Amino acid sequence: MVLGIVSVCLMPIGCCCWFLEILAIPLGVVAIVMGVGARNRVNAAQGTLGGGGKATAGIITGGIAVVLGLIVLVIGLVFTGLSASGVLQNLIPSPSP
Repeated sequence: MVLGIVSVCLMPIGCCCWFLEILAIPLGVVAIVMGVGARNRVNAAQGTLGGGGKATAGIITGGIAVVLGLIVLVIGLVFTGLSASGVLQNLIPSPSP
């Protein structure tokens, strides 16, 4: 199934771009949707189509990309908030001249 293959091919981009959670989360969602669609088609074909494993791999890797993207997004927001509040500046002593 083409959808299963496409969902598996999208996930290395989403997982390798962990620092760009802007890409990881939407690509993960697309991979999950395409993987579910491909798995439904494989199940409806009653054995005439293959690619169920690729569809399942796309769903799993899509979920991993979404979770990792959300974790990185939350960590980035926390560090941005701490930096804006000045907490991080107080942790590192500045040298006195």
